[in-house]
Amino acid sequence: MELGRMFNGITFQTKFATPASDEPASVERIQDNAYEVQVTFTARLPRASRSLEDLAKNDPKLPHVLNQMPSLVENAKVSPFFEKLYSNKIESIRSQLFQLDEVLSRHNFYDCETILEFTSPDTGRKALLLIGDMDVNVDGTDGDRNVQIDDSGRFFQPQTSYRWKRTTDRVNPLLPRYQQKLADLKREYAVPGLTAARNKDLQQAIDQTTRTINDLKTYSFLISSTDPSIVIPTFMINDKENPFAPKVGDYAAVIYNGVVYPAIVGDAGPSAKIGEASIRLAREINPKASSIARPVSNIKVAYLVFPGTADPATQPNLADWRAKCKAYLDELGGTAPELFTWTDIVPPWPTPTPTPTPEPSPSASPSSSPEGSPAAEASPAATVNPNFIIETPQPSATPAPSASPSPAASPSPTPTAPQPAVITPADAPAAPSNP
Repeated sequence: MELGRMFNGITFQTKFATPASDEPASVERIQDNAYEVQVTFTARLPRASRSLEDLAKNDPKLPHVLNQMPSLVENAKVSPFFEKLYSNKIESIRSQLFQLDEVLSRHNFYDCETILEFTSPDTGRKALLLIGDMDVNVDGTDGDRNVQIDDSGRFFQPQTSYRWKRTTDRVNPLLPRYQQKLADLKREYAVPGLTAARNKDLQQAIDQTTRTINDLKTYSFLISSTDPSIVIPTFMINDKENPFAPKVGDYAAVIYNGVVYPAIVGDAGPSAKIGEASIRLAREINPKASSIARPVSNIKVAYLVFPGTADPATQPNLADWRAKCKAYLDELGGTAPELFTWTDIVPPWPTPTPTPTPEPSPSASPSSSPEGSPAAEASPAATVNPNFIIETPQPSATPAPSASPSPAASPSPTPTAPQPAVITPADAPAAPSNP
């Protein structure tokens, strides 16, 4: 490992000491402390921003977004989630001290400015304010909606924590891929002579892929490119005691650069990091955002979550989401800027083109006048399509013959019936008329 090439923002200070020893090399060679590197990892723990002045120093626009922000901050308390978050970061680093190139980066260690618990003195409405940066969550897929899924992200997962029962029989676009993956895993697992470790890994992968396939057949999920949602650390989602604990499906408002965006809590994320949103929300803030480019690196994004507001999960209705978020914001005193309005960008499925019914071919059999009816009078000449032969009965003073006998009847001599006149194409000889 080349310390000078580490990318995670750790500052290295090195000291090289060569104290003289009273022992010869044969003795020092076997002493552990004779030739060693001592590593002291220092990570100063930040305090949580607590006052209106703290918030304004980090983001001068934030105190002016919520109409009642001064009183809300004055009566707020720092959430125990803030201390727990940094405790999780410490444990993450401690577990990787012998893999310093994989340890939590400086950026991700210092990614949370504060977590405050708000309660409106007028309505009792609770809200949890988290201030951090914004990474991109690209997870999710939905076979019921006409959206092309980009699964190229390194950490892409087809499911999100927010899910609902499927409503159509359309095949999830990623299902065939996972079915093929399962077949490949089972094929390798059946090969004799694999190591126990490899067999264990394969069995875990088979179990995970089987669960994914069942999920894709059963549920629909949020789509990162169309649905504005945020990610909350799993330890907060799983908390059963704190009344401010967010849950999947809770409504939220994301505040950045003076704009308020309605959203929901759509997924649970890592417990040692904070600040993540769907690509739809990320690109509204920064069009250059992608699975490998975060929209906001500074710690200026405010996530205001309304705990206990989740409705039963269903296909996203952005107008309804906005209305719910506005109602909860109003219970906190409202916002100075108008709440952002999302446009539904999911196109409808194409209407199937009906298969045309072939028209019947023109019949060439003669028709006869009803028996006993008066003779037909000659009609004026009509424009005739030269591509067709149209047969019309010939005028006659006698009743027209009855319908032709069935093929089973024995032929018998009968008077010859008058033959119908035939109108032919213009370049054919005309049929002779009856005298």
